[in-house]
Amino acid sequence: MNPVSSSRRLLAYGLLLLVPTLLAGLGAVQLLRREQARLAERETYAGEARLAAVTARAGLITEGVELLVTDVQSALLDTLAGLPAADLAGELALWQEENPLVRSAFALSPAGAVRQLSPAGEAGQAVRRRLAALVAAGLPWEPTSAPAAQPPAAAREESVVRGLASANVAKMQAARQDARNLAQSREYRRAEQEVSARLAAPAAAEASGHGVADEFALPTPADSRGWTEVNHEGRRSLIGWVARPAAGEVRGLELEPAELIARLAGVLPAETGAGEGYALRDERGRIVYQAGWVPRADTPALQVPLAGPVFAGWEVVAFLEAPAARGSGAGFYAVGLLLVGLFTATILGGGALLLLQARRSEREAAQKTSFVANVSHEFKTPLTTIRLYAELLAQGRVPDPRRRDDYLGTIGRETERLARLVGNVLDFSRLEQGRKKYAREEFDLGGFLAGLLDTHEPRLQEVGLALRRELPAAPVPVVADRDAVGQIVLNLLDNAAKYAATGGEVTVTLAGRPGGGREIRVADRGPGVPAAHHTRIFEKFHRVDDSLTAEKSGTGLGLSIAGQLARGLGGSLRCADNPGGGAVFILHLP
Repeated sequence: MNPVSSSRRLLAYGLLLLVPTLLAGLGAVQLLRREQARLAERETYAGEARLAAVTARAGLITEGVELLVTDVQSALLDTLAGLPAADLAGELALWQEENPLVRSAFALSPAGAVRQLSPAGEAGQAVRRRLAALVAAGLPWEPTSAPAAQPPAAAREESVVRGLASANVAKMQAARQDARNLAQSREYRRAEQEVSARLAAPAAAEASGHGVADEFALPTPADSRGWTEVNHEGRRSLIGWVARPAAGEVRGLELEPAELIARLAGVLPAETGAGEGYALRDERGRIVYQAGWVPRADTPALQVPLAGPVFAGWEVVAFLEAPAARGSGAGFYAVGLLLVGLFTATILGGGALLLLQARRSEREAAQKTSFVANVSHEFKTPLTTIRLYAELLAQGRVPDPRRRDDYLGTIGRETERLARLVGNVLDFSRLEQGRKKYAREEFDLGGFLAGLLDTHEPRLQEVGLALRRELPAAPVPVVADRDAVGQIVLNLLDNAAKYAATGGEVTVTLAGRPGGGREIRVADRGPGVPAAHHTRIFEKFHRVDDSLTAEKSGTGLGLSIAGQLARGLGGSLRCADNPGGGAVFILHLP
């Protein structure tokens, strides 16, 4: 087979595999990019929609807080206006003691002079100072300008209800009802009922000789009410008042914010979306109440300040889990790209392995072809010699007895050579198929090597090699396969006779190893083996590519068989540089 055409064919196969695979991979990457862009766009829209929903809900929470405050303020002022005029001081004291929303209650003259005040003592003195600061800042019940227009309470409540889920509506309405119930105690509801009854029977009231205004402080169209913030001595107070010009009095109360704050939890939603949360933070940035996903360290996605003096500096904050933490198109693209890369690499790797295997198969086929040719040549040479000498002897054309003996010796040596070649081929086949069996026995390795060298020394001398022996005189017992050891040593000697004949000598040494076992060394003075080939020369069909090995015929199996036999015996065979030049093969037997 032409190696150039074979290489071109493998290159064509590689290109046919590489180009479509790369094109398919690039197409898949482009599709992944488009899908990533689509997912990113969808996530952007989803993020904007979530942010809009969170913004709307935070605004609804803010309006809910304002509605709660409005309910409490309106109920407190209604109750304050409905207090009986008779024993007003006692009613104010009782109200201040019973209602936790009322920090203090008082009655003033239109000019701001204190007439009744609850509580008394040092707390009352502090209230007087705050009232003095209120009067000094200007009487808030004296109209100076029209109040700012506020949306009707009913309209605001309808807006909040429409924006909340049913569970959140129920929770918020319960919180507002609780605040209204707290702002109006039982005693003052009864007073309002009595006021209604008197209004329903004005004639009876006039017949009794007493006006309604003498017993109850009923609101009139001229009454005014409101809430004013007072900052005094570093303390902020919220004061509500009801001014009755006709009665010549101003009733007021100071709100207790702590009780109002305690009821703000009901304003937060009972149900939140996944990955979102809401919290109320005071003026110091501390979270008072929270609902849903509220991390401690994250920056809120939205901050809505609360209006009005009650919760000045407070804000509703909303948290939204980042889309990256919940999965995004980038993750899909990364996973898809990884899968495409693995798929492409698998195809290319599999194709490369197939091409390598094909190349290896072609190389092995070429080696086997060369092996068959070499074996045929190796078999042909001794067969030709044997046939030639046998014919001469058979025809009686060699009358000289000495020459006849030489011919017979040559026929014997060529027969042994042929037997070794056949043995190598058979052993190679058995080793490749894993059918090689070893007959282990104990024998004297030194005596065995001496007899083996005696038999083959003439053959080495014919090629110009002087055989040197370094064998111990004492027996060297070993347990191994006698034939396998002999074949290893013969293959090493054949290798020396073929490639190291120019060195003039070959030395066989037997010695023990410090760690146990026996060591046989076959050293020559030939050209040696390059260091890069010290391991590769034991591969089948491998031959060092230089002029010496190129011009020598051979099967390329001798050292490979020797190495496999050494491993089969539990030992090893390696090649090293011989000090002074040449190569040394070291056989280790356990």
